[in-house]
Amino acid sequence: MADLGNKHECLSCGTKFYDLGRSQLVCPSCGEDQEELAKGAEEGDPSGAKPSAKAKKTKKAKKTKKAKKTDKDEESEDKEEEASSSDK
Repeated sequence: MADLGNKHECLSCGTKFYDLGRSQLVCPSCGEDQEELAKGAEEGDPSGAKPSAKAKKTKKAKKTKKAKKTDKDEESEDKEEEASSSDK
């Protein structure tokens, strides 16, 4: 099995990811540089560890896509049930 490196959690959006042995930590989900966020949080920067606007939009988009998939799955199941009941 390949070495995935160390596991991290994004300080901006909360996504868990492996560093793959890279020296620069960048979240694969929102693209935030983790070292900059950590440095800002240590220095008392109020925007240091808070989710960015981009990260919030990304999370919201993921939730919306998930909800749409669920709706489509339910519609497909309903159509299958209707088809099987009309065959009888």
